Amino acid sequence: MPTPIDPFTAIAPFYDLDFEDYYDDVSFYQSLAEYHGDTVLELGCGTGRVAVPLAQSGVRVTGVDINAAMLAIAKQRMGARRGLTLRRGDMTKLDLKRTFALVTVPLGGVQHLASVEAFADAIATIARHLAPGGVAVVDIEAPHRDDWDPTPQPLVEHWTKPWPGGGLVTKLVSVESRPSESMKDITWHFDVASRTGTLRRVTTAFTFRTITLPEVTLAGRLAGLRTVATFGDYEFTPFGDFSERMIVLLQHAGEPLPPYSTPPYSTMADVDAG
Repeated sequence: MPTPIDPFTAIAPFYDLDFEDYYDDVSFYQSLAEYHGDTVLELGCGTGRVAVPLAQSGVRVTGVDINAAMLAIAKQRMGARRGLTLRRGDMTKLDLKRTFALVTVPLGGVQHLASVEAFADAIATIARHLAPGGVAVVDIEAPHRDDWDPTPQPLVEHWTKPWPGGGLVTKLVSVESRPSESMKDITWHFDVASRTGTLRRVTTAFTFRTITLPEVTLAGRLAGLRTVATFGDYEFTPFGDFSERMIVLLQHAGEPLPPYSTPPYSTMADVDAG
């Protein structure tokens, strides 16, 4: 039986166009690296959207992704500059035989895992690579009421943008939830219209898991980690019912809590100033 093609191989050329204006989380990771240490392992690094600017700021980053097409773009983005090591690997099985001060899975990377067992394995990978005194960050899309609505949703146009070399590209998205499995089936269509009027469509489909805070805490505990802080955005705002993100920070059990884990600290600047 042939090996299934990763769903992100076909749409790798569009990924940076999709997230070209999204830099909100980079300074968040830079702040944590400054506090805990400048060795970072990023699981699910994709095209280097986070890894490359971190490396350019002086942080030593190892980026791992399962998709070769994404890694090729990350390598091109980094160019000849030093500070970033790229590896192809599976976050559920990885063992680099070393530890890092900061281990991250940005922007819902763990939500692409197909089973709760795979999610638990990814958290175990984080624990295996997290240095004593370090912290891990799992950034997840906060659960929303639509995640539990099995009603078919309409095809939605997300954006239309200029396509490099001329023409336009339009992204359309459809989502169907399977609440009984905490899963969503997501389809992305990229319609590329050339300057001459020809049209081609590139389509990919993938699953996306809805993950709750207790699930992260339990998976962490199974791996010997504890939840030390949960934020609803990249400004260190405490996580709540109306948060858009669920950013969970984990560390090895038994270690002293970092000062930013407890109010009244709301930003890393507050901690540094103290």
